Amino acid sequence: MEPLTLHKNVFKVLYPVVKPAMKLYFNYTYEPLPELDGPYLLLCNHNTDLDCILAGLAAKKQLYFVATENVVRMGLLGKLVVKYFDPIIHYKGVQGIATTKNILAKLRSGSSVGLFPEGNRSFSGRTCPIPSATGKMARSSGAYLITYRFSGGYFSWPRWGVGRRRGKLQGKIAGVYSPQQLKEMTPAQVNQAIVRDLYADAYADQQKDPIAYKGKTPAEALESTIFICPKCKRAGGLHSKIDHFFCDCGFDAVMDPYGYLHEGADTYTVTQLDEAQKEWLQQNLPKEPSESLFTDKVTLQTVDADHRIADERTVTLTAYADRLTAGTLTIPYEQISGMAINQRNLLLVHLEGRKEHLQCKGPVSFNALKYLYLYRLVCPNEGGVL
Repeated sequence: MEPLTLHKNVFKVLYPVVKPAMKLYFNYTYEPLPELDGPYLLLCNHNTDLDCILAGLAAKKQLYFVATENVVRMGLLGKLVVKYFDPIIHYKGVQGIATTKNILAKLRSGSSVGLFPEGNRSFSGRTCPIPSATGKMARSSGAYLITYRFSGGYFSWPRWGVGRRRGKLQGKIAGVYSPQQLKEMTPAQVNQAIVRDLYADAYADQQKDPIAYKGKTPAEALESTIFICPKCKRAGGLHSKIDHFFCDCGFDAVMDPYGYLHEGADTYTVTQLDEAQKEWLQQNLPKEPSESLFTDKVTLQTVDADHRIADERTVTLTAYADRLTAGTLTIPYEQISGMAINQRNLLLVHLEGRKEHLQCKGPVSFNALKYLYLYRLVCPNEGGVL
């Protein structure tokens, strides 16, 4: 059987099974995509690990989705995904020239492609930055462009969280652009339209239409995203248990079903805490090369060009003003070509001139985000993605 026929047949078999499952699992409702007379590039914002399934249900037809490289190393599940869905593989944290070529090749062959241009799920509830090259790719593809916005995903399945919350998740068309419309726009204008269409703010949506998202562990693992205590302004003292988010200093907040943290008369959102820790980091950058800012015990893995883990060891990861150290390994920031985070807190580090990359794996509470934020401040570019 031809690969394309196989992929279409698998979609037809799974669609009637997956549709009711997603409605039950997420309370998911969606606006179906329009029937068009040619292939399209579908761009969506990204908040759950199942967004490709949610988008596929709205499309009602087989699409090729862009997936990060780690899907290849997901054991039997990864092998099934590669065989039956043939995702376009992308190395997170590096420029996606090969990825772009593969997307364009699929579109020009007549297949439609799904992409989450943020590169990953939001930690804070707001849509992540979208690379400036996205508009150029969409314009040059010769295909239709559909922008599709999800709401409710952040609270249904927080990137930092443990377990699902039962609430409401919706998908709606934000824009449909014909190839002719795209040609009449500049790449910058196309990108502006994409950014506008896909922007979402989970807490702003809650203020307009409050929805309870009920789960067993609403605040669990929040310290994997928030690393600065709002009370004592220190790093490293935050913990969580069930619905409590607390610090060694005595700060103790409770998260309600609407995603808000309450301590006495004070109310916090994850978005606010994330913005505050970015400001803290700007004000507290190490001034001396010998001064360290963060340190954690992690498992350091080397992933080779064939997606295999070639080496693994337990080390102490430390961030300094000008470098990272991981055990005996020293990594100056200027030698890092890209940094990213997979899943909740798997820190990926790509090095200049090397095909293999490093990844730092810690416990559920490990905060990889602080290392990424520091790298983006020291080396501001589009190589630091979530």
